Amino acid sequence: MQTKFNWILLACATAALVVTGYKEMNSKPQVHTVDHASCTADAIKSIDSITERAIQSSRCAQLQK
Repeated sequence: MQTKFNWILLACATAALVVTGYKEMNSKPQVHTVDHASCTADAIKSIDSITERAIQSSRCAQLQK
């Protein structure tokens, strides 16, 4: 029973990774403005795309230097 449950969890995790990867590979990151209002933690967390969040976070880090 435990082995069957592990296989189900593995299948769900694999499906989630495939869907997320497909979505990220087929989208083009949008450019966001870089200012103090858009560099708050809440503003960065509100960005849906993982790639766009990473780009925004790195640009905000460069702004603060």
